[in-house]
Amino acid sequence: MSAPEETAPARNHALAEALAWISKFAHAWKAIEPAPHSLSIDGFIIWGPVLYEKHGKEDPVALAAQLYGKSGDYFKYLYPGRTQDAGEALPF
Repeated sequence: MSAPEETAPARNHALAEALAWISKFAHAWKAIEPAPHSLSIDGFIIWGPVLYEKHGKEDPVALAAQLYGKSGDYFKYLYPGRTQDAGEALPF
């Protein structure tokens, strides 16, 4: 009896592209953040797909600079334990 052939699953290029874009955005946001210890990169797992769907054709680094401080409802995921100031309540 021969061993079954091992085949690697086909790479999902669309998913890989989205994850790369989200990663660039998250790291650019973190680089801007004056208190990076208060930022939860895990928050981008929730916010990132929403951003990618709406802004995926834009440069993620430039978009992070443009949107910095305007995380809206996603603030609680990005900054767990911090309270949202009035100026940070702007929608993305």
